[in-house]
Amino acid sequence: MTIVNDEMIRESVQRFLDFLLQQNRQLNLVSRRITPAQLQALADETLRLVPLISGNRVVDAGSGNGLLGIVLALFFPMRTFILLESIEKKARFLRLAVSQMELRNTEVCRERLENFRFPAPGAEITLVARGFPSLSGLVEPLLRGKVREVVCITSLKKIEKLEFPLEKTTHSIYNIPSRDVIKILKMENVSRETINPDG
Repeated sequence: MTIVNDEMIRESVQRFLDFLLQQNRQLNLVSRRITPAQLQALADETLRLVPLISGNRVVDAGSGNGLLGIVLALFFPMRTFILLESIEKKARFLRLAVSQMELRNTEVCRERLENFRFPAPGAEITLVARGFPSLSGLVEPLLRGKVREVVCITSLKKIEKLEFPLEKTTHSIYNIPSRDVIKILKMENVSRETINPDG
């Protein structure tokens, strides 16, 4: 069961999932054994990030099969998305998917996160990722003020190994139903917060 009530968004996400499964036969973007129901469950996990994303620009690090960045771009048509992917085969698929889904708010950048030049100002940018190899690699742009927040789906093991610079960041961990070892992690740079006396 999907967590989104908007029928148009549900239909758009379903069209993307169908396209991904079709392309997967040649490109091996997800497990060949994955079922449509399992793919839908992964898209639903992505949509759990929606209330946590506050930036007007969203950068998806290691976008891969687009299950994070493209699904979010379909939900947020008025925000700008950059899908970062260093592997040419995957970047080519992402460009094709962006064209197929007519996502005018989304561009694909064939680049590694550590080499990417973030557009300014960083206060507008949310960095998202799913299964990113190094959480510390996601923290670095946050600490340098290149992004306002990081929101990612990751393993509990990676979170436990990460040493949070407590004086510079705040973080929250959210559960995903039926997924004990996979969590949603949100990290924010406390230096960018402004105090509003009116609440």
